[in-house]
Amino acid sequence: MREMQRRDFLGALGATLASSALAQQAPRYDILIQNGELRDPASQLRRKGDLAILDGRIAAIGGEIPAERGIDTIDARGLYVTPGLVDLHTHCYHAATGLGVEADPIAARSGVTTWVDAGSFGWDATEGFRRFIVRPQQARIFGFVYLYPSSRDPSVNPVEYVRRQMRQTGETAVANRDILLGVKFQVGSNMNGPYSLEFLKIARELCDRYHLPLMAHISFAPPETDQVMELMRPGDIVTHIYNHHTLGILDSAGKIKRSVLEARARGVWMDVGHGLGSFNFESARKALDAGFPPDSISTDIYNLNIHGPVYDLPTTLTKLLYLGMSFEDVLLRATANPARVVNRVPLMGTLQMGAPADVALLAMEEGSFQLIDSQKNTVTAKQRIVSRLTICRGKRLTAI
Repeated sequence: MREMQRRDFLGALGATLASSALAQQAPRYDILIQNGELRDPASQLRRKGDLAILDGRIAAIGGEIPAERGIDTIDARGLYVTPGLVDLHTHCYHAATGLGVEADPIAARSGVTTWVDAGSFGWDATEGFRRFIVRPQQARIFGFVYLYPSSRDPSVNPVEYVRRQMRQTGETAVANRDILLGVKFQVGSNMNGPYSLEFLKIARELCDRYHLPLMAHISFAPPETDQVMELMRPGDIVTHIYNHHTLGILDSAGKIKRSVLEARARGVWMDVGHGLGSFNFESARKALDAGFPPDSISTDIYNLNIHGPVYDLPTTLTKLLYLGMSFEDVLLRATANPARVVNRVPLMGTLQMGAPADVALLAMEEGSFQLIDSQKNTVTAKQRIVSRLTICRGKRLTAI
């Protein structure tokens, strides 16, 4: 009997020591998110589970990862654990430009881990963008350079002056490909008066010469939509697609214009770009009813719309949710889809193993929520998307 007890004791001791040794060998994760609803439209991940982060990467995805494996353990019960949101159209060149907002304080409360400044600056302000915006921020920052320097010589014809900026703009974009995605230009009579179409043609020539994507803001005719779409190439981006202006994607009958359909068919990207004046519920509903969802959902956030009607990207996603898009559909257009346009960080916009640890913890709140578009039309939604926590580069993102 004693011999049996001794063997049992030694066996139990051995098992305990072996378990302890395995525990010591197993990695401890920097952050362990437990009990969340994992959602990654890019990989069709939809399950309840845990997600672990180590050294700035997603290191494990499982059903149950022991809490003691996490240095910082987060209970995400009742929350969606998603890729960090990617906002393809923002203005975050703060302090040096009139419209820019600071990314990190908004990112910390909105789940947006990647910001793309859509043309707040010309080629001559790119070094300042890198040094004072990209490097200090916790969030990831990229940009489109605007085809216009910070100041203009009034003695030179505007068309000739813009043409003179082609070489510097193109060379700057190529030399800074790590942070610059392409060239942005604002098309519309309200932006560049009678020169708008000529400026756009110069932008087209520039992007063709330097093999760069072109992001085109559309607002008021002239030029006409068909003229703009004719100049768009595969990989280019049209932003403000759900505006209520004369330079838009809908015809007078509320149908999608043929030139717009043809542009999308050949690979032109269609982006929301909410902004202060460029998102209209009626226009968006007509386009969605016609089977024309956006390729990406972005805010065009800046200091004149941050307190309404834009607020942040989750609010913009909520508006598309209200209009009938599913949670999975809006999430795809704010994660993997815009990450494809950025195309600078492998696996960004996903929750795949080895992907950058850019993660948002989102909640779906039930209630009665007022939403307002750019023309001050108001609707009441029964659900809204809000952010509870933002993790970027494997660290909790803070406002300070």
